[in-house]
Amino acid sequence: MIADPVIRIGVLVYPGCLRSGAVMPLDVFSIANTLAGIRPAGARPVQFDAFWVSARGDILQEVGGLHFQARDITTQKLDALMVPGIDHRDSSQLDALMAALGPEQALLHDYLQRDSLLISSCSSTSLLARTGKLDGRRATTSWWLSAYFRKHFPKVLLEAEELIVQDGKLVSSGGVTSYIDLSLWLVAHFGGEELRQLTAKILVVDANRNSQAPYIAKAMMQDQGHAVIERARRWLNQRLDQRWSMAELASYCHVSQRTLLRRFQDATNLSPIHYVQQLRVERAKALLETTRLSLEDITARCGYEDVSSFSKIFKQWAQVTPKDYRRRFGLRF
Repeated sequence: MIADPVIRIGVLVYPGCLRSGAVMPLDVFSIANTLAGIRPAGARPVQFDAFWVSARGDILQEVGGLHFQARDITTQKLDALMVPGIDHRDSSQLDALMAALGPEQALLHDYLQRDSLLISSCSSTSLLARTGKLDGRRATTSWWLSAYFRKHFPKVLLEAEELIVQDGKLVSSGGVTSYIDLSLWLVAHFGGEELRQLTAKILVVDANRNSQAPYIAKAMMQDQGHAVIERARRWLNQRLDQRWSMAELASYCHVSQRTLLRRFQDATNLSPIHYVQQLRVERAKALLETTRLSLEDITARCGYEDVSSFSKIFKQWAQVTPKDYRRRFGLRF
């Protein structure tokens, strides 16, 4: 009888990593192992051996009061390395924290020489980008860091609304709890889609979400850009239900229309017209979350006359319809 193949997954622990990002993947793989043991006939045989590793040798790593017995990664043969996000309050703190992670950055720089997957989540994609190994490649990160990421790593092909992006051996994911989605992705990659779906059901999580778009709140995003953009945003937010012209906006911002277009493109990767669409969708999200206004009233307050047209625009940005958004995030009575 042939033994089940063992998939070895290292979870990198380091000073300042998100504790849940270090712990939760091991729980996901443990559940997958239990389910794989009772799998129906014909299912792909697999067992996951998940453990903590360190770029600083065999070490008892302390992170926020928790202690992790980590193995020296240089002595381990892995099928995948998962890198939890960096615990931080804002992007300025993130820069300082990454600067202190020299051993981890050196490890990530060299790791792609191995024939195994490198998995980053949330802010740890920024640590990988600092090595230059993401230049010219597709990746994602937490939605609230997307402006920061584009500013600091312009050569990376950022797909900020995607929840998980794979580019060869590199796999990245979005916001904090996306490490659960990454763990489930690995379960499917090595153990098959049926095992992923069963594991997700035990975890009581949505196994089919594939976008961060419904969760994005532009007001919370870090490093939105130039002061001209902030001035324009304030002016536009007061006129989301009104008609306006580029000439009026440029005049208010004390720049030419050409300069305004260039500033928007540099800071937001959007034209002013698309930026306003985004602001209007944000207003609609807030109204859907906090009021019982009809969709017709919300559409009017966001500067549109036709509900059907605005619903299409809303879905383009949020990846869900207004009705589904209200069902997921709206008031509960």
